[in-house]
Amino acid sequence: MDVLTGSISTYVFTMLHGQPRFLVLLRAPGLIHANTWQAVHGMIDEGEKAYDAAWRETVEETGLGPERFFKTDYIEVFYSEFTDAVHLVPAFAAFVTGAPGVTLSEEHTAYEWCSLDDACERFEFPSQRNAIQTIAVATQGWPAVSAGLSEITGMFQT
Repeated sequence: MDVLTGSISTYVFTMLHGQPRFLVLLRAPGLIHANTWQAVHGMIDEGEKAYDAAWRETVEETGLGPERFFKTDYIEVFYSEFTDAVHLVPAFAAFVTGAPGVTLSEEHTAYEWCSLDDACERFEFPSQRNAIQTIAVATQGWPAVSAGLSEITGMFQT
């Protein structure tokens, strides 16, 4: 069994009435984890930095350009039976204003803007729930953020 790196997750959020709302994406039929609610997830291209991949995948999968971008202190760790490997996936957070419409990629068939509790109910994997809980705690003093998020807006290439 291998340990794999090379992918990222990005949790897109907005703030409504002082509370975070998370974008959840329904995975398309015929793909791994079809018909499950997901965050933005994708592969890091050769020579690409993880935060650049996170920004790129966010734009590709949602059509949204984040206003603020953060690395989280959370690393998703899970075993996949599809790869027979343990995956280590850095989690990022992307802030957008309001709850804008999303332009879905072919990887997804629907989207919703959800409260923390609703997103936690929809996400199948504990690592996804843990990531958004980290973001929710860190944004309690929004627009300031606390431990758990570090702003990296401007570090990536667009």
